[in-house]
This record gives sequence, C-alpha cells and structure tokens, in this order.
Amino acid sequence: MNFTIENAHPNDFEQILAVLKPWNMHHVPSVEMEMIDFDTFFVAKMEGDIVGVSGYKILDETNGKTTLLAVYPEFQGSGVGKALQDKRLEAMHQKGMKTVTTNADRPDIILWYKKHYGYKEVGKLKKLASFGSDDKDSWITLQMDLNAYMLQKAYEEERKIQYIEDNDPFPLSPFPPLIINVCLTGMIPTKRTTRYVPVSVDEIVEDAIKVYDAGARIVHLHARDAEGKPAYHARYYEEMITAIRKERPGLICCATTSGRNFKGIEQRSEVLYLTGKAKPDMASLTLGSLNFITGPSINSLDMVQGLAMIMKEKGIKPELEVFDMGMINAAKYLERHKIIEGKKYFNLLLGNINTAPATIGDLSYMINALPDDSVWAAAGLGGFQLPMNTTAMAAGGHVRVGLEDSIYYDYHRTKLATNVELVERTVRIAKELQREVATPEQVRSMLEI
Repeated sequence: MNFTIENAHPNDFEQILAVLKPWNMHHVPSVEMEMIDFDTFFVAKMEGDIVGVSGYKILDETNGKTTLLAVYPEFQGSGVGKALQDKRLEAMHQKGMKTVTTNADRPDIILWYKKHYGYKEVGKLKKLASFGSDDKDSWITLQMDLNAYMLQKAYEEERKIQYIEDNDPFPLSPFPPLIINVCLTGMIPTKRTTRYVPVSVDEIVEDAIKVYDAGARIVHLHARDAEGKPAYHARYYEEMITAIRKERPGLICCATTSGRNFKGIEQRSEVLYLTGKAKPDMASLTLGSLNFITGPSINSLDMVQGLAMIMKEKGIKPELEVFDMGMINAAKYLERHKIIEGKKYFNLLLGNINTAPATIGDLSYMINALPDDSVWAAAGLGGFQLPMNTTAMAAGGHVRVGLEDSIYYDYHRTKLATNVELVERTVRIAKELQREVATPEQVRSMLEI
C-alpha cells in the first residue's frame, strides 16, 4: 500500500477531524482533547487524501505523551497506524524523551500497543466527556520505555523478517526470477503426429530463436538425422549450437544424453566432447532407469556416474532429470562422492505412467527431498504440463515446457501446440502471478554457468 507520512498543517484540520469521527475522537478542542499542536502532529496521505493521523505532546525533558492515533476503518491492518506510531515515537526519541504515556480504551488497541511496543498498564483515568468508546467510562493508562524500545527496534525487525522467511514466507517475496526451459523436439514426436515439431537443424535453430525471444532461457536439444530419426552424432549438435550462439548468444544450450535409443556411453557422451562455440552449456543426466509407454530408458548407476564424470571434466553443467524419489537418492550419492558439486539444477518430471504421478503432494515431497544448494524446475508429461508448470511458478520453482513433453496445447487434445505458444502461455501466467521472468544473465548467475 502506497502512503506517505507527513507533518500536519493547519489546513488539514477538517480532514483530520473526518478521520477521527468514526472513532468518536473528533471532539477537538474539548475537555478530553486540547487543540491540535500542528508542530507535533502527523498525517498519513494516500493519493493526496489523509487516511490516518497521530500526535504527541512533550510533558517534560524526559517524558512524552501520545495524543491521537486513528485511521479510517477500512485501513485497519494496512500498516498505516503502525507507521504513524513509529513516526511519533522517533520524533519523541530525537527530542530526548525516555518514557511515553498513552491512554486507550479499546481492548484490541491496548493489546496492539503491548504487542508491538512493549507498553505496560500503569493505571486508569476517568473520562471527562464522550470521547472514544462510549461503553467505556475510563482510559487505561499505558507506559513504555522509549529508550529500551529504540535500542531493540532494529534487532526485533530483523528477527521478525527472518522468522517470516523461515516459517511463514510472504507469497512470492523470496522467489527468484523464473527460468523457462524448453524441450523443443525430444525423441518421440514426429511430423506425422504434429507438423509443429522441429526436426531438422534449421527448424530447431529457428524454434530456439523464437522461444528465446518469447522468454525462454534454456533450450533442451535433441538431434534428428536426415530421415527425422533420433541421432546422437555430435556433428548435428555442433551445427545447432553454433547457429544458436550466433543468433542468440545469451541462450543456454542443453544437449541430451538420453538412454532411450542409444545404450553405449560412447554414443551418449559424444556431444560432451564438443569444444569452442559448439560446446554445450549443459547436458541432461537422467538419474535412473524408467519405463515410458513407448519403451524403457536405461540408465544404470555406472552409466549415470560415467556421464556425470565426463560432464565434470568438460565443465558442462548437468541438467539432473528426476522422475521419482530414487533418482534424488542417486543425486545425493553422486554429490557425496563429489561427482556433482556446487549449484545443482533439477528437472522434476511428473505424470509418466511408471514413475511419480503429477500431484502437488508428490511434487512437494520431491522438492523437500532435494539436496542443499539446488534449483528446481517442474514438468508435467502430456496433459499434466500446464498444471505442473503453474504449480511450480506459484511454489517458487522454475518450469520446463515444450513439445517433447506434450504436443497438445489443451487438456482435451483438440489443439496442437507450438513451442513458442507454450512459452508465451508460461510468460502470461508468470505475469499474472507477478513472477518476473529471468534474464539470461540472471539464469547463468543462478545456475553458476
């Protein structure tokens, strides 16, 4: 809420009385409240209108007294009243006040003073006229040690902020900018199933440029040969990555080392030996074997370790692909043996028929099991892509989208998607969630690439 605290001016008098009226404190001057001293009075303004007021009085060299504090009822709980109280306490402290006295008659306000400022009850004072709550005939007199409060204030504010971050974070406040990772092609989609899947090097490069311009910062690359069949050969990746780097140098290129079609480590690791402008920034590392409806992906522990060690030797960041909890255990095993180190990037893929289902509970369970110093993204396979992506954005994670995971735009499979449409939808949802989309520089910093 945008408001300012300002010194009051005599011209504000009528607006001040209007703020006081809902609380029956507008009888000024009266036997209960002398005329306002505008030198010791503050107003809270929002778009030029006064929405809250507060004042104080100097009793002697070391003692002060608050006079009036009120905000319009609709602004209760907005922070306006607390800002006004803080302002007058700071003013009194600067003038050498050590003790502050306050009179209040409403139980909730009395509690508020005690909770936030350490006031203690020191007595009662008979009301002289109708002022404040008419069902109360006395004021409760409260007193606070202003010196002690000001000494502890900074520490207490830091403690509360840390407690909130640790236990009850505000929505989105601790969340980093959103990383969008796009799996453009995959092993399975063909031109027969969707004309939009990029297959040739030129098509993949064109799609990479489009998704980058739409907001994606990582492209997960699969190569196809001249017949459109999956290929492991480094020459295809060399051509793709070099062309992408020429057009969009900020885009992070992640090459697959998938075990769906190719079983030997020589085939699966060939792309990792590229150098110069063709060297991938990242490479996928599936952390265990699993069954897809189209067939198995075989990833023995020896294979996983072998690929991970080559990535480490070549300075390529692993994109750790996780389909169930056992694969997180494998990541911890690799880290324990220093095969992977530092910042770790996990893609959590849910909704496959033979691994973790795409539920919020399963996603939460996997997130909580990740090792320290991890960055995670969520992907949903098939119709689960949109709900898992949206859940990840709302939970502070990142997203993987693309035709490898789902060729359809909608749940009912009535519309074929393009990669750029899926990215544009992700960016729109992120904007509605007030989640900033990461810049290329931010992604490289977050992932330590």
